[in-house]
Amino acid sequence: MQRLILVMLGCFWLFMTWQLWRVEYAGQKLGAAVEISTVWDKVRRAPDDSQLQIVHAPSGQLMGSLDWQPKVLTENTSRVEGQITRIDGYELEMDNGVFLLGTDQGQVKFGINLVMNAASAWQTVRINFRMLDDQNITDLHLGALATASNQVLNLDLELHNYSNRIQMPLEDIRDPRKFSKALLELRGTGKLTTITTMFAINKLLDEANLGTQLDFNFELPRKAHLDRLPGVRSDIKVYRVDFEPFQGWPASMYINPTGEILLVRLPQGYELRNTHYYGIAHRRTP
Repeated sequence: MQRLILVMLGCFWLFMTWQLWRVEYAGQKLGAAVEISTVWDKVRRAPDDSQLQIVHAPSGQLMGSLDWQPKVLTENTSRVEGQITRIDGYELEMDNGVFLLGTDQGQVKFGINLVMNAASAWQTVRINFRMLDDQNITDLHLGALATASNQVLNLDLELHNYSNRIQMPLEDIRDPRKFSKALLELRGTGKLTTITTMFAINKLLDEANLGTQLDFNFELPRKAHLDRLPGVRSDIKVYRVDFEPFQGWPASMYINPTGEILLVRLPQGYELRNTHYYGIAHRRTP
């Protein structure tokens, strides 16, 4: 009887797997376009974190690692345990980020946290950047917190014998002159040094024709495409999203049907590889 139940459960699992495959891929060929909203919804609702390693693909050198952690923010007002009654928003976090510097030069630790409301409009952005020497002692710590409610950017700086905190209107980061002056204030430069430095910065901005406000509105991809995950032995079907973080710098992201990030290809041969699919790379010593 137990064997019969196990066989029935196995057949049911195979049937549901086949049905899921039909929903995802039936009638769709590799290269077929997929609405980007479909892929985006899977990414922000992904049930699994992605453990990614930063690798320089041409040399195979391990450069660092990070954890990608999506989370659905919910409010449970139901008496039924575990039942979700309302989605309040989404959280996307890049945690435990580490970038390895050269031999005996230490490392950089970083993290980014983005909180959005239920309509995916951003609410807060938090960035932490910490540089450590080869003895794991902090040389520099820079923190930033931007909030949509009051349109304010808070900046924190910590050095060996110095710390400072400033607050500035979020709109000022679009103005290179105002933002440069705020950074000098954060560093605590004297009045004469600030005037001299700003004179040089203004001259450079004028020469580069960057005196006006900067435009941070990047064109987001409108479509994703069905593809196979490159660089692995198994035939794994994924969504491929092509984008340009900067003009002339093409990049691609490979995402499985559950929203887990498997691979990100960046310019100049750098890649973010999911360790569950590509294994664990190791740092090479000269």
